[in-house]
Amino acid sequence: MKKRIHYSKLIVNPENYRFDPVENQEEAIDLMLEEKGSEIVNLAKHILEHGLDEAKDFRVLEVDSEEYLVLDGNRRTAAIKCLHDQAWIKDEKTKKAFQNLLKIKKNAPTNIQSFVYDEEESAAEWIKLDHTGKNEGVGQDSWGSAEKDRFAFKFEGKISVAMQAVSVVEKALDKKIDTKKLKVSTINRIMSNPESRSYLGVDVSRGKLIFTADKKESYGRLDKLFEKVIKDNVTVGRVYHTPQTIDFMKELFGDKPKDATKPTLPFHETEEEKSNEELRARKTPREKGEQQKFFGKDLILKKGHTNNIYMDILDLHGFYVRNSAKLSKNFPAMIRMSLRLLVESATSEKENIADYVNSNFKEAKKYLTQDQKTTLTNNSVVNAGSLTQLLQSGAHDYANSANFEQTVAMSIITGAMLDITHSKNSEE
Repeated sequence: MKKRIHYSKLIVNPENYRFDPVENQEEAIDLMLEEKGSEIVNLAKHILEHGLDEAKDFRVLEVDSEEYLVLDGNRRTAAIKCLHDQAWIKDEKTKKAFQNLLKIKKNAPTNIQSFVYDEEESAAEWIKLDHTGKNEGVGQDSWGSAEKDRFAFKFEGKISVAMQAVSVVEKALDKKIDTKKLKVSTINRIMSNPESRSYLGVDVSRGKLIFTADKKESYGRLDKLFEKVIKDNVTVGRVYHTPQTIDFMKELFGDKPKDATKPTLPFHETEEEKSNEELRARKTPREKGEQQKFFGKDLILKKGHTNNIYMDILDLHGFYVRNSAKLSKNFPAMIRMSLRLLVESATSEKENIADYVNSNFKEAKKYLTQDQKTTLTNNSVVNAGSLTQLLQSGAHDYANSANFEQTVAMSIITGAMLDITHSKNSEE
């Protein structure tokens, strides 16, 4: 039966299948935070911002008068309990992360919509179907890259370059590309490199696919690429690094197409979009504002390795600005790799770069000016995942890492994150 249960009556399951079994609820929460602390913080933040999914009850078993063992929904239960009482949290960094969430919004859920089972076996079938994959079509069929892209396009107005290319080819050649077999992540990786794109006769401008060669030739090359990736099951690992990607494209195409006289968009979704672009083209361009400050502002950090590296990067940046005419075009890649070292120094012992960025990116972005946010968007630093990828690929992709404007954008959001986690004021 359905029932609204106060969160304090819910018991986090010591035999949660995600983790090794423990003795009691306290140990279960402690283990969950130890192994997935940053994820539970992110979940708690999402709950504060969006509430709980009304279509998805917690599955519970009544074990005592007014006490209910959680069969499904343990991570949500732990997040809610920690929002209400940080005494559950032993790690100081995680505790502070929850306290920071509550500074912004304090209305954590209290009465939880649950479905109460008479016995655990009755819930087992439904829990299995929710968590163990397709099960020959009976269970949850998780989305691939193509499905995620379509959803993002419908509700967020964003579509990856790979899916733009698929849509263009399908429309131009009147054929259906099997996106279940096409590894969209592989196509996106190939498309992320300017040299690779040149073999296709395409480029990317403000997130949109454009043609730099004869469209018909580019359609054929894109189609050939799709067929190759599907036939040989080309994974992203085979084209992850720039030299691998270029070798792959050379082997597939041999030479590059001739450049078109003028780059063109593949198609316009509507006549209104076309007229809007023509109108923008006729307008007087905006005057360029002042160049964005590295790290967004001057930071005052706690003493230690992170502050030392921050000061060294400022010196390195100053050297580049003063001597850029004498230095190689790849010098900015050194600054970007230094940013990775800076973020690594800011992580706790139990964190990696991805954990740190995931925990702090959204909160840090709130403190940026609109101009700074625009700088991030224009340089593809749009979320925690994109920043993490840019930081981690710096040492392997010198060509793209030399993009100084993008490095400035990365420094701005990095500075905002450090201002949250390592500001000298946080010591007081």
